[in-house]
Amino acid sequence: MVKDINTEQRIYEAARRVFLKKGLIGARMQEIADEAGINKALLHYYFRKKEKLFEGIFNEVIERLSTGLQKILEIEMSVLDKLKEFVDIYVDVLLENRYLPLFVLNEMNHHPDKFGEFLKDRIAVHLKKFIIQIQKEMDNGSIRAGNPIHLLLHVLGLIIFPFAVYPVMKKVAGEELISEPYTFLKERKHEVFLFIKNALKP
Repeated sequence: MVKDINTEQRIYEAARRVFLKKGLIGARMQEIADEAGINKALLHYYFRKKEKLFEGIFNEVIERLSTGLQKILEIEMSVLDKLKEFVDIYVDVLLENRYLPLFVLNEMNHHPDKFGEFLKDRIAVHLKKFIIQIQKEMDNGSIRAGNPIHLLLHVLGLIIFPFAVYPVMKKVAGEELISEPYTFLKERKHEVFLFIKNALKP
């Protein structure tokens, strides 16, 4: 049997929806097959394990994210402007793939070398240039002095952590303070950048 690109794409889209609702551990191959409108045997023909299917989706998402980050890092603009674009694209990708943070953490713990090489090949050169730019702007007083690596870790933490803990926070804080997922998490664009902008004032 020859694999059909349209069927494969349909499986990917169905898997995204199921993974978004159930996560990697909770998702079942039968659910993915039902969501895609195919039988389980056909699903196994395309993807024998759900982990391989998840990995395929993950690689596709990371490719999109790294491509977007490359474009941002290559453009000539200030550190603050780049950070704003960085926050915007990262939040957009996570809004479409809210399971991603937990999967990334799992991959980093279980396959650190593989994951590191994957990112190194795509954004390492551009990221190093951005770190140099951050240091220059810190040195000339455009933004508050500090360690550029800590700054990037702060930014990543502010973006990623809310996506990972949203279900718990909603239970703890109550629905009167936290709106439905998409609206609340989209607000992170403004909130994160405002926090960073104020924190970097000289």
